[in-house]
Parts: sequence; structure tokens; C-alpha cells
Amino acid sequence: MSKVVAIANTAGGTGKTTTAHALAVACVEYGKKVLLLDLDVSTSLTFQLGLENERTTLTDFLQGAPINESQIRTVAERFDFIPSDSRLSSLYESGIFSKFLQALPKEYDLILLDTPSTIDQRLLMAIDESDLILIPVTPNLHSIRGANQVRKIAPDKSVFGFKVAMRSDANTWDDSMEYLDALIPDSELVDSAQSEMSSVITLNNRSEIAGAYRELAYSLLEKLELI
Repeated sequence: MSKVVAIANTAGGTGKTTTAHALAVACVEYGKKVLLLDLDVSTSLTFQLGLENERTTLTDFLQGAPINESQIRTVAERFDFIPSDSRLSSLYESGIFSKFLQALPKEYDLILLDTPSTIDQRLLMAIDESDLILIPVTPNLHSIRGANQVRKIAPDKSVFGFKVAMRSDANTWDDSMEYLDALIPDSELVDSAQSEMSSVITLNNRSEIAGAYRELAYSLLEKLELI
């Protein structure tokens, strides 16, 4: 049975989309079959993957369109992806995301959810269906506040943070959170990867940040008992 992981923090600028993309690549490297979903109406991940003009999106599936394997795009980085669009903001019906996950035509080891930086229906349904919530935390109060908001709306879920370094002297961390064994370093490769429409791992697979995301992926797979 697939494990579902939501990458969430209601604070913006914590690297959720970069992380979702890099984790998908890293988990594929570990031999896992991965589906990545864009649940953010800003569609940043969809844009990053160059799939803004797909005929069928996650919105269509949540509205009841039948799903078949040919409609799920396998990208060059070897994970499957279903894009988002702005219509996703109008979907509020309870249970539709659960029905969608149950109707997927493929069996995945891992389903990764890139979530919005706000408490809305998309974030809530992602948390409801997740086996684990993964929170990127940067060393500042804004990020910690966003992380704690996620923890409050997911009291019965397995929640882990991971540390993301920033280009500043800030060194404020929430010691009440359990962190996975990975520190994502500050890297100019993040901006370069976005311009190249690739993950930081694909852009430079021997870089420090690529190694850190592989370490994070391994820790995540261990927690999910997938490795």
C-alpha cells in the first residue's frame, strides 16, 4: 500500500517545492516508485516541471474524470507527476482527495504532496490523507510559527521537521520538534535548478545539497519502513 507524505509549512520561502522535487528524484534513486502531486494553486511545481499546459490536471481528476495510466506523466527524472491549475482553489468537497488516491491506476511506494503556504482545503485534505507530515524549517521565527501551525492542525499525525539553512546569521530552531537526520545547506543551485527546470540533484548530483537531500530521503524512507 502506498505511503503518502505531505510536505507542509504555512510559512512561505521554506523550500517546500524544491524539497518535493528533490525528494521525488532521490527516492527514485533508492528504487522507489514515486508519484508527485502539486496541491498548490500557485502551481509553482507544475511550472518548475514545464507542465503548465497539460490537457488533464489534478483538478479534473478530483472533479470525477476517470484516471488511466496514459494521463499520468512520467517525467525525465523518472517519477510520475500530476500537475495542478488555478481551478483547484474552488474544490471544497470532503472526501474527494481520498477517492482520487484510491482510484489511482498504479501502485506507488510513495506519494509526495507539495502543499500551499496557507491553511486552506488543499492543505487540510493533504494532511488528512498523509501517513507522515514533513516540515521544512528555516532558522527564523516566521518559519517556526508556520511549522507550529501545521503541527496544531495535525495533532494525530506523525510529524517530522528537517532543517534548511538560510543566507543569514539566524540560528533559531524549535527544540520541541523532532527533526530527521539531514541539514539542507544554503546553495545557489536552488536558483539555478529553477531556471533549468530540474531538481538540484539532477543539476549537480555530486553537490553538497544533492547529498543532503539524499540523506533526507533515506531518513524519510526509514521512518516509513520502505527501506
